[in-house]
Amino acid sequence: MQRRSNIRYAALSDIGGRMRNEDAFLADRVDGYHVFAVADGLGGHAAGDVASRTAIEILTEAAGKGLPETEPAALLERAFQCANTAIRDYNREHRLNAGTTLSAAIVSDSGRCWIGTVGDSRTYIITPSSVWHTRDQSYVQSLVEAGMLSPEEAIFHPQKNILTRALGLADRVEVDLDLVELAEAVLVISSDGLHDYVPASTIQGIVTTNEPDTACRLLVDAARDAAGTDNITVIVMRS
Repeated sequence: MQRRSNIRYAALSDIGGRMRNEDAFLADRVDGYHVFAVADGLGGHAAGDVASRTAIEILTEAAGKGLPETEPAALLERAFQCANTAIRDYNREHRLNAGTTLSAAIVSDSGRCWIGTVGDSRTYIITPSSVWHTRDQSYVQSLVEAGMLSPEEAIFHPQKNILTRALGLADRVEVDLDLVELAEAVLVISSDGLHDYVPASTIQGIVTTNEPDTACRLLVDAARDAAGTDNITVIVMRS
C-alpha cells in the first residue's frame, strides 16, 4: 500500500480465468496530484494487451509532462485522444483491430477528482451510504437506460461485453468527463472482470471497511469466487 500526503492507495491485477492478462493500470503521484487508471484490452481482438499498455503509457507520459500546469480535464481529453490515435495507427500498420477501454482519475490533495472514461472500465465514488460510478459505454447499458433491463439483469446478459466506444477503433473517440469531490469517499477503479461479477453492494461493503491493500485482495477474491472468467484489475484509494 502506498501512503503519500493523507491519501492511501493500492492496486492489484489478476489473470483470472484467462490465458493472459490484457489489463494494464497506473497508480502514482505526479507533481502534486495522484493519477489512477485501468485499461482493459478488448477480449477477442488481436493485441488487446498492446492496446491497454499503450493507453497507460501515453497517459503516464501526458501526466508527467502536463501536470501541474495543464488543467486536469484538458489533460485527460488530450491523453485519451493521443492514445486513441496511437492505437489506431498501430492497427493500420499491422492490419489489426486492437482496442481498449480506459477509465482514469486525477486527484488533487484537496480531494477534487477529474475522471475520464471510454468503454466499460469504471470509476466508483463510494461512501457507506452511496455508490456512484461512471457510465458504461456498452450495448447493455443502453438497454438499462431505455428501461428494457434492470441493472441486476444486465450482469447476466449474454451481450454485456459489447461496447459502443473503445480506444483505437475510430479516428476520434468521445470521452466522458466527470468532476467530483471525494471528501471522505473511497475511489475505486476497476476492469469489468470485477464489476461484471461482483454486485455494487459487495464492493461497497469491502472498500468502506478495509484498508486499500486488503480491499484489493478481497475484491479480486470475490470476483474469483463468483466464477469470473475475465482478467480482474482494481485500484482502491481513500484518505
